[in-house]
Amino acid sequence: MTNILLAFAVSLPAAALPVVQRIPLPGYNIIEAPEWRASARPGAAFPTTESLLGDSADPLSNLTTGDEDLRDSLNSRPTAEALQRGLRDSSASARLAAVRDAAYPRDVAAIPHLSGVMLRLDEPTTVRAAAALALGRLGDRIAVGALSEALKDPAPEVRYAAALSLGRLPADGVATRLERTLRSDPAWQPRYAAAIALGRTHKAFAAGILAEALGTDPAWQVRQQAARSLVDLGTAHAAQALASALNDPEPSVRAAAGAGLAKIGGPDQRRAVLQALRDETDPSVRALLALVER
Repeated sequence: MTNILLAFAVSLPAAALPVVQRIPLPGYNIIEAPEWRASARPGAAFPTTESLLGDSADPLSNLTTGDEDLRDSLNSRPTAEALQRGLRDSSASARLAAVRDAAYPRDVAAIPHLSGVMLRLDEPTTVRAAAALALGRLGDRIAVGALSEALKDPAPEVRYAAALSLGRLPADGVATRLERTLRSDPAWQPRYAAAIALGRTHKAFAAGILAEALGTDPAWQVRQQAARSLVDLGTAHAAQALASALNDPEPSVRAAAGAGLAKIGGPDQRRAVLQALRDETDPSVRALLALVER
């Protein structure tokens, strides 16, 4: 089960889903629902927030399974020799399996081996990306250096995984590395991951970085996630940025901003949501704003 979840977590968010679906990523993704709009007559059931919002889970949460205690017991861990033997296998699928099997929290001895395979550009992208996720699962600051190098990997899948994992490491300087990715990575997927990870750092200064992304990033997926991460920070700067995002051209971003302001709370935030509800023309966003304003 864990291997299946690891394989799912390493997959990039889909970039080419039709816009009308608005469900390619975790976060506040508006789902077009003509079936409830068509039935929006007096007495009809009003849509719930669950029908309007996508999954808001961090993709790395898929690395945690119900059998966590059994999986993390000392007796079930592979030995360092087994890991090295698996990484030397000529089969890429065998090396991938070895990487996944080594993803135990606090297993510091595995970090040099996982770092090595992650930084080998002759390894398949799937193996390098899985190693980056495994290092995040280990959760030790020793992996910061290697994951920072992986942010320069030519494959966006690896940079995506490295950014997600860095957000889970309790180390100084992580937010600065993620800031560079969010501002300058040419692919939207790593920038999206950096927006998730910056929210996880809970650094107050990250609000300024995320607010900049919310206002200027060309990818709506990144702006949407920046809004969600700003909610997690909950600062005054975050609330101001979310209020501005109520005018974003992308409905999914406006929805995320409105839901975020309602979660932060306060009279100014309520007024902003009420004003957005009066001005909003997209029926899905109007439905969501009406729910969160209650």
